[in-house]
Amino acid sequence: MKTNSLFFKPIRIAPLFIIFSGAVILSSCKKDKSVSASVGPINYSDYANGGMHLDIMNSDPTHYTDDQLYVAVIGGSPGANSQSVYIDLTSGKELPMNSSLPQVGNPNVPGSTGGYITVSTKMTDMPINPATGNHSIPLPFIESARIMLSIGRPIYFGVNVGGSLAAPIKSTGPTDANYGTVFDFMEMTYGSTSTGAQIYANTSRVDAYAISMGFQLNSLQGSTGTVQAAGELQNHSATIAAFQNFSMPADFLQCYQPFFQQIVSPGGMTNASGVQDFTQTAFYSLYQGYLDSIWRNYKNTDLVFILGPGNVGSTDSNLIIRGRVDVNNVFNFTQTSTTNGVTTVQGGTLPLEPTTSDVMGGTGGTTAFNNSSLDGTPGHELDNSLRVTFVAALNRHTILSNAAAGQIQYLEDVEQFYKTPPYNYYAAFWHSPGISYGGLQYGFSYDDDAGQSSTLVGANPAYCTLYFGPVPNN
Repeated sequence: MKTNSLFFKPIRIAPLFIIFSGAVILSSCKKDKSVSASVGPINYSDYANGGMHLDIMNSDPTHYTDDQLYVAVIGGSPGANSQSVYIDLTSGKELPMNSSLPQVGNPNVPGSTGGYITVSTKMTDMPINPATGNHSIPLPFIESARIMLSIGRPIYFGVNVGGSLAAPIKSTGPTDANYGTVFDFMEMTYGSTSTGAQIYANTSRVDAYAISMGFQLNSLQGSTGTVQAAGELQNHSATIAAFQNFSMPADFLQCYQPFFQQIVSPGGMTNASGVQDFTQTAFYSLYQGYLDSIWRNYKNTDLVFILGPGNVGSTDSNLIIRGRVDVNNVFNFTQTSTTNGVTTVQGGTLPLEPTTSDVMGGTGGTTAFNNSSLDGTPGHELDNSLRVTFVAALNRHTILSNAAAGQIQYLEDVEQFYKTPPYNYYAAFWHSPGISYGGLQYGFSYDDDAGQSSTLVGANPAYCTLYFGPVPNN
C-alpha cells in the first residue's frame, strides 16, 4: 500500500539493529531560544537499573530551532518473544508499535484521514531533566533499535493492507507521506547482562548520510566511568561541501543527491527504476579490474598474509595464512600452526570472486562472501574473521595483486588504509580528518574490522546524549 519494504528487517552487521530505507530534503531554519515546560515529573525508579537517561541537544541552533526537531525510538522488546515497540518520549514508557495505534492522514494529501501512524516526539515536548537542564527521558531496555531523527515534521509509517507497518521511504513523489521531510537514524541496543546493563550504539553511514548527528555515552565502568563519543564533526552544509571537495574520482560525486540533500553509499545507490547507477561508471569497471587481478594473479602464486592490527610486522609462522585460487575460481586458504609440538592445518574458502557491488555494499547474499567454510564445513570461517577482514581489505585496498612471491601482507595495517587506489572513496571520506569523531565511522559493511567503526559499547550506562548536529570534539 505505502511501500514495498516491511517494517523490521535485520541489518547486515552485529546482532543490534533494524534497517529501513530513508531520505530527505533539507531546509535552513532560524534560531529559537524558547524552552517549553517539563511534562514531568518522571519517576526514574520505574525503569531498568534506574533508567539510562537519553538527553537530546540541538548542537546546530543556527540552522534548526528546538521545536523543529523530532525524535522516535523504535525497536524490539527484550526477551524471547520480542515484539515491535516504540518508546513514548514524554513518559519513557515502552509501548507496542502496530496498526492498532491511532491513525492519521497523509500530510501531503489534502483531506486524507487515515492510513499512517507516527511515534515521533518534538524535542520541546520532552521532559526536562532538572539535573542537566536538557530535554531528557529514561530509557527502558530495547533491542535492535533505531533512534530516528527528523526535521520540521514527524516521520510517518504507512499501514499496509493486512495491518503490517511499512518503513518510511524517501521519494520524489509529492504525495508520499514523508516527502520533503529531513530524516536520518542511528542504531542502538540497550539490554540486561549478568552484571547489570549494556548498550551498543552506532552512528552508521553504511547506507547514507542526511543529518549530521552525534552521540555521547557515559558509562559507569571502572572507578571513574568512561565517556565515549561518535558522529559528525561538521554541520550538514559543511559536510556536503567537504564531500564534494574530497579528492576522489568524479564518479563518486553522483553519491550526492541534491534533491534529498544526502550522500548515498555507492554500493547500494539505485535510481527510481531500481537500477544500480554506480554500476555504469568508469570507476566501477576500474575497481572490478582490481578485484579481477587479485583472483587472476593468485592462481599461480600464494597470497600470504597475517590478520590482526596488532600483528603488523610479525613474521610468526603460526599466524601466516596462505590463499590460492583454484580452477573453479574459489579462493582456498590454509593456516598451519604448531602448539606444544603438535602441528594443525586448517582450511577455509571464499567461494566466488565478488563484484564491485559485493565489496562496497557488503552484500554477502550473492554467496561471494556468505558461503565461506572451515575444513569443508559451510558457514564457518578460517580464524573466524577471514571473511570480514577480506571484505574490509578489498574496500581499503590493503590486498596487493602484485606482491612479490612469499611477501607477507598485513590486511589490517591501519596506516595503509585508503593509500593505494582504487579503493572505496565513500568510506575513505568518512574516515578522513575533520569529518567523523576520532576518524571512526561505519562507511561500509564490516568497517568495524580493525576497530574503525563508530560503535560505542558501554556497561551500566548512566546517560547518553544525542546531538542534532555535530558532536562536540572534546
